[in-house]
Amino acid sequence: MRFSKILSTVSFFALSASAAFFDNIERTELYELIEKSVPELRVTMPDSTWETMVQKAQISNQSQNTYYETEANMKFVYEGKEENYTINFKLGGKSSTEFSRPGYNIKIKGGENLHGTKNFRLRSDQRDPTYMRTKLVADIMQKSGLITVESGYTELYVNDQYMGFWIIQDSVKNKWIERNFGPYEGKDLKTLYQCKVDEIRFDDGSAKTKCVNANDDFADYMEPFHTFVDTVNAAKTREDLEKVMDVDNFLKYMAWEYLVGSWDHFLGPFGHNIYWYQQPNGKWAYIPYDYDLDLGSCMWKDQFKIKSYFEGEGDIQFPAIAFKDFELDHPIIKILVHDDDTKFRELLGDVVSKVFNPDTLLTRIDELRAFIEPYVKKQLETEAGKINKLAKKKALWTYDDFNENCEYTFLYDTNDHVKAFGLKDWIRRRYNTAAAYYGINEKHKLIEPRPEPKYFPYREENNIVQVTNRVAHHHIGEPLPPYTPDKSYADDSVPVLGVNQYNLERKNGSAEKPEPTEPTESKECWSEAFGYKCCSAGCNSVVVVIDESGYWSAENGEWCGIPECGFDKDECPGKKYGYPCCESCDVFLEDESGIWGAENGQWCSIKTSC
Repeated sequence: MRFSKILSTVSFFALSASAAFFDNIERTELYELIEKSVPELRVTMPDSTWETMVQKAQISNQSQNTYYETEANMKFVYEGKEENYTINFKLGGKSSTEFSRPGYNIKIKGGENLHGTKNFRLRSDQRDPTYMRTKLVADIMQKSGLITVESGYTELYVNDQYMGFWIIQDSVKNKWIERNFGPYEGKDLKTLYQCKVDEIRFDDGSAKTKCVNANDDFADYMEPFHTFVDTVNAAKTREDLEKVMDVDNFLKYMAWEYLVGSWDHFLGPFGHNIYWYQQPNGKWAYIPYDYDLDLGSCMWKDQFKIKSYFEGEGDIQFPAIAFKDFELDHPIIKILVHDDDTKFRELLGDVVSKVFNPDTLLTRIDELRAFIEPYVKKQLETEAGKINKLAKKKALWTYDDFNENCEYTFLYDTNDHVKAFGLKDWIRRRYNTAAAYYGINEKHKLIEPRPEPKYFPYREENNIVQVTNRVAHHHIGEPLPPYTPDKSYADDSVPVLGVNQYNLERKNGSAEKPEPTEPTESKECWSEAFGYKCCSAGCNSVVVVIDESGYWSAENGEWCGIPECGFDKDECPGKKYGYPCCESCDVFLEDESGIWGAENGQWCSIKTSC
């Protein structure tokens, strides 16, 4: 079955290379806005209050964090326009508070929101020489169809003092849950749980003692989560797990964790920076956050001491490690992957095809570097925002470090013991490892039948060159040959495999209708001839793609056929894509899918009578 590309949900604001990257990806308005231009956040408060906040930021260990908070005013300045908000402004971060530029958490007050988001965080990501890991990893997740904490960039001023260049990220709060999962049951969010402290696992019971209810008003309401942990630990089969969680969605997150080398989430030794949310349908959703230590950052062999390759000659070539030797023996992973990795391979292959391949990501890195380069240079020249004078960790990266680590150079700050693979080096090596093990061809597609898995050496000689009194370059193994990405490559098909099923059905109008309904004015189910069932929502299904056979949607991770509902005779042809009729006849865009307008911040279908 051959599917054709349909109308993108791309923002009106971002008709650029970045917009092309996000074709068919739904995003929050704020992050669409700041994709093409870096805004300014101008925060004001009494000078005495700011002096108190600076004093509270003087810590040398994260355990001393006071999380000082105050009310302030904020001006959002974007492309010459200004918007004013009242905010709560709070010292934020965990391990990052030990650095000279502590983070901040911001909440918009008074029932307002900042272009779709109400709570967000500013982080300096000082350990990352590229200022790009958080943003790039969030982009990878969104492009894969995974719900993520969105990310972008901003400059910050406090009382007109320049505080530097920052990564801006969403915060997982009740409004974020509503935006990403729809309304929750009742007036209070009670079933969102945060796993924040170090060394959390399900199988040893530590998840039950270390994870907490994210809503302080329901701190004692832990029974649903504890039951979930017990159910996972008691599971023997995939079917057991499917009763309590969206298994394919969880597996796609695990494929993402493996590809980006995430040791700071579920698979790794820390097992934290995770939320678990029990959706209204009773199933649990996995929500990771904090991505600055992904893509080969701060990986140490001690994190994998239970593995056989812990001891040996040479240094560990982390991108070369196969999945079975990367994850730390979680029973749930044995059930879902090691016993039979067919589904995991399919989901990983989808991530590779859509985004985790050198053609897509090397091009994306070059786009982001060109976008942020002047701001990074300004930050490094001014050293703005370094208010914590007691910080033991400085991470004094240079402009050369920024450029080199965006490419293939492995950097090691020998003073602060912070290190990072070159971004392009990690991506290409991990891609090569995945391609060899799972059978992926040069077009980034799975090879069928699957070839025999191949391995690369886990340990190779490390040639260390001390460049300055702080920074050394590591050269583990042979350098990769030159590679020029194919900028014409794209897989912009709508993500379906492994996406959150509750959300998919909710947006298709079937989350509240679990029982199949009779199609309205429809003919028999033509898609059965192709081995696919009819969509249970009938003519109420949202069209995902169209081909020569008919209209297609998706349910439960599978394609389904939409009956012949007379879409082409409707006054608003765009209804078949889930878009409303336009009230006016003002044309914004015309493409192969139809004639489109834009009203109230979203696409709408121009009536045939116009």
